[in-house]
Amino acid sequence: MKVTYLGHSGFLLETDTVYLLFDYYTGALPEISADKPLVVFVSHSHADHYNREIFQWKLRYPDIQYVLAHDIPVKRMMEEHKARGIDLDPCLIQVRKRETRELRLCNGSALIVYALRSTDAGVAYLLEYEGHVFYHAGDLNLWYWEGESKQYNENMTRAYLKEMETLKGRKIDIAFIPLDPRLQEHAMDGLRIFMEYTKTEAVFPMHMWNDYSLIDTCLKRFPEYKKHLRSVSHEGQVFVL
Repeated sequence: MKVTYLGHSGFLLETDTVYLLFDYYTGALPEISADKPLVVFVSHSHADHYNREIFQWKLRYPDIQYVLAHDIPVKRMMEEHKARGIDLDPCLIQVRKRETRELRLCNGSALIVYALRSTDAGVAYLLEYEGHVFYHAGDLNLWYWEGESKQYNENMTRAYLKEMETLKGRKIDIAFIPLDPRLQEHAMDGLRIFMEYTKTEAVFPMHMWNDYSLIDTCLKRFPEYKKHLRSVSHEGQVFVL
């Protein structure tokens, strides 16, 4: 499998039989072969996770499919694209929290999509495909802000732990998890709890606002993550697993 970091929370995951693209809003796409299906995921409507440019790709990749969170307004957008000759209706679904959907890809394989509830907007995605499990958190994180009230942060912690309970003990091949430096001393809390609850092989930090120094800090504090945490450092970076 190959993972390409596109920027912020955007990643392209490629297996032998499929491309899975997550939360694209910036960066250059690598070459994508038309011989494999492409599934595009958007976790929520925030501008740093969602770029309407993705719908133009239907012209290049006829077998493309879109999985969007429920908070993304699509009706008018789909009508506008249809007027320009891009019919998105057959290839686009929206998912809500706690919902499970099965996508049948053009290669005959099934992709199982489970949506977790975000602690911010939209959803996180847990995917099962050909014996592998992938997870993209979107903005599901422990957003513990120093400037917020004690009650807010306690509620946030409970909400995050509740979602992690749904993943408890899960074996996950590849996960994409926020590591946001704006949270200061609490920046690693969400990642730490995720690692405690799951058995994840490879973790890609994201949502770092181009400040990649926090990865080294995290590895110093948790040296046991060294074999799991991938050192993302620049857009276009490619990892082969």
